[in-house]
Amino acid sequence: MVAFARRRVVVSFLRVVWVLIIVWYEYGIFISNARGCSWPDTGLLAETNETTNARPQHVLLVADPQIVDQHSYPSRGPLGSYLTRLIVDLNLRKNWQAALHKRPDVVVFLGDMMDNGRLDVPDDEYEQLFTRFSNIFRLDPSIPQYFIPGNHDTGLGKSTTFSPHAFSRYVSHFGPTNVEISVANHTLVLFDAPGYANEDSKRHGAKKAFTSWIPIQGGSLEYMKKFASDKHKDPVILFTHIPLYRPDGKNCGPLREKGTLRPGVGHGYQNTLEKQSSLRLLEAFKPVAIFSGDDHDYCEYTHQLRPSFGPPINILETTVKSISMVMNVRKPGFQLLSLAPADLRLNDGLSYADTLCLLPDQLRIYLNIYLPLLAISIVIVFLSNLNRGKRRGHSKGPSDAHLLLSTSKVEGDDDDDDTELNPYSSSSSQGLPPPISSINQKSPRSSRSAGWFVIQAPGREAEGADGAPCECVQNALHLFWPGRTRSAPHRRGWFGSSIRDVRDIAVFPLGLFVVITWWVSMR
Repeated sequence: MVAFARRRVVVSFLRVVWVLIIVWYEYGIFISNARGCSWPDTGLLAETNETTNARPQHVLLVADPQIVDQHSYPSRGPLGSYLTRLIVDLNLRKNWQAALHKRPDVVVFLGDMMDNGRLDVPDDEYEQLFTRFSNIFRLDPSIPQYFIPGNHDTGLGKSTTFSPHAFSRYVSHFGPTNVEISVANHTLVLFDAPGYANEDSKRHGAKKAFTSWIPIQGGSLEYMKKFASDKHKDPVILFTHIPLYRPDGKNCGPLREKGTLRPGVGHGYQNTLEKQSSLRLLEAFKPVAIFSGDDHDYCEYTHQLRPSFGPPINILETTVKSISMVMNVRKPGFQLLSLAPADLRLNDGLSYADTLCLLPDQLRIYLNIYLPLLAISIVIVFLSNLNRGKRRGHSKGPSDAHLLLSTSKVEGDDDDDDTELNPYSSSSSQGLPPPISSINQKSPRSSRSAGWFVIQAPGREAEGADGAPCECVQNALHLFWPGRTRSAPHRRGWFGSSIRDVRDIAVFPLGLFVVITWWVSMR
């Protein structure tokens, strides 16, 4: 019984450990990471007038959610692809809930909302993909959200796999491209970089100079020229999916995970805009800051604009991390942007500030937390049952299945009383069991007998004076074998007991995992 109690302690302990681990790594760590970063108002307000009641406006920047579908990982097969979608969607939901924990005033998605929005797929399949995106990134209708197209949304370059309706489908679901909005006396330019790169490629293909090229009606180049011809008094912040050009090998800063952002072009992508195209963007918009996506990793680079008159102007571009766990970054992230209204600014003071928020490394949680803990838990369970099995092997005495408790012996009983209580005693005729009627007959001293261990044949129940099974026997058995039925306990081998313990441990964390998943999905 000591071994049994010790085993139950092990099972209960591992249950508690797993429940705490699941609660923390499936929800707590995400909220903790979100609380670990704050809106960069402090640095902004340090150079502003604090006597006014106005406050900075908060803009949440989300890059490259790129929700995957059955076309994303064809080599994994139907089952592997399905499991990948489930895991990635769950991670995106938790990351999004952590981002919403910051309570933004405005949300801007920096492109590549869906991994294969540009593919030539039926409309109903596109609708299903868009519905998944909308369900994952649910937002209070009172909070405005804006989107800029990415190369995975509308396509970049020519390909037979790209849908000719990719652009129109994007506009009908996510809104128009090349728009400007005003937030806290700032002009936020939401620029269609893939369209700009496509048009620039067409111009090169036609071998026409930039000055002689007639912009496509409603295109990015036409919008850029029109914006440059207008006067804008508010600071301009440019949002583009494709980063602007920078020389190869330039450092991206300490917050990048690995490597650097290098110019390059391939099937359906372009790492940076071309050098002259980037320069024209800087000259047309004259932004105070640039935020881009596409690269999936964090990068900071300072562009230099040399006007005709005056000193060079330094313009910082920040490439925002992807919010997804499968974009070749171990720690996803999002960007917090604070914008100071005009009445908060001092002369030549900062009007904006931004900061990076990192999210948990989901792959590390699975590989470095769950898997090792699972292996350790299984080893502990098997060892506890193996030791119990060894102790049983050394125990002596009759089998438990043949021992039943009857009543307790009272002081003063003689040894001869055994012959009265045992129907198989030597006093029985020819060693055969007496008739039932003789067993049911009360002995003059039977009322004083209580507590003997009576060895009885298997399958035969101890009976009371009226022929009914003795309830005290069943209660005594239940006391010695808790959790079992009132019948004689069934012995399991150490392996079977181990499997049962693993099941008993797993049911609680797995149930909690399902509950947390459901709760996050419903929020």
